[in-house]
Amino acid sequence: MARRRGRRRNRVSPPAAVAALGGGFLALSLLVQAIRDHPWIAAAIAATVLAAGGAWLYLRSEADRRLAEHERNISVTDTMTGPEFEHFVARLMRASGYRGVRVSGGAGDMGADVTAKAPDGRRVVVQCKRYTGPLGSPHVQKFAGTARDIHGADVALLVTTGHPTRQARDVARRCRITLVDRATLARWVTTRIPPLP
Repeated sequence: MARRRGRRRNRVSPPAAVAALGGGFLALSLLVQAIRDHPWIAAAIAATVLAAGGAWLYLRSEADRRLAEHERNISVTDTMTGPEFEHFVARLMRASGYRGVRVSGGAGDMGADVTAKAPDGRRVVVQCKRYTGPLGSPHVQKFAGTARDIHGADVALLVTTGHPTRQARDVARRCRITLVDRATLARWVTTRIPPLP
């Protein structure tokens, strides 16, 4: 029967610990001496560290503020009906530089709720889904089947307030559908920069 090998523990020998401790004290004493000899260098270093810390805190608070602003702006859609959401998206498109924006949603629209020309001239077809829960891949598949072949889209946008599933995102990527989820829509509302491919 083979003997079990015991685990080797990495132990620090007493002389090494004493040397490390002595090295730490030496470094600290050299730092104190340098501050005494060159107080203006120490002040400059301290100011730089404080400025960097302040800048980091400011950038972080700005990011948090922008995120909160995005969420506030998109929350107006939570009580909209489907047609109201379509008109909301159409207004957003006009404000973002789209031309010839037309709401065409309703019975028999075959997935084209809004049509327009992008700022670069491409034909854009939009399907709007005002959802609060997950958006599954069947919605993306249906839109993919009509956006280009029936409506002649150069760019197909599926805009939703919901949360697309992983499968929905995969289908959108494979079918070249630009999926505008709640977070992307919130950024679009705030910045007016369209999420075009």
